[in-house]
Amino acid sequence: MWVYGYGSLMWDRWEEEFNCKRRLIAELNGYRRILNKASVVNWGTKERPCPTLNIKAAEAATCIGIAFEFDEQARDEINAYLSKREGKNFELRPLTVCAQEVGSVEAVVPLYMGKNIIAEGDRVSMIKATYGSSGTCVEYITNVHAQLVTLGINDPDISALLEAVRGEPI
Repeated sequence: MWVYGYGSLMWDRWEEEFNCKRRLIAELNGYRRILNKASVVNWGTKERPCPTLNIKAAEAATCIGIAFEFDEQARDEINAYLSKREGKNFELRPLTVCAQEVGSVEAVVPLYMGKNIIAEGDRVSMIKATYGSSGTCVEYITNVHAQLVTLGINDPDISALLEAVRGEPI
């Protein structure tokens, strides 16, 4: 069984609980990482939601993330964990990813299917003014960018948005 992570699944060590066999850099073609899922508690409020990580279908795009390999016998337990962790508006969809050293594998990918989507327009002023119980939206995006850099993943969309928020190159 494989699971693909494009956000916090990549860096918070959740996989250790399920005896992950391998963690490999992987590409999910036809999708891109995007900050468009509205956080109305942790990083924002109902009045001022914070755009948080999601992925979006985009024909010529590629999202770089991590593919995690587990024993097939753990599938039900892992799917239950992911369903609870991600929430009711996420679908665990099987998609093909290309994992380094292995090639194409079918992986479970959490996709947000809810209605709390933020338009891609001017998110910069929204991000600068938003905070929730876990901190500011600027802190959230700064942390996402730092984690991607630590993993050696260059995401131009996340970098450009952070540069716009800071008002300076990163």
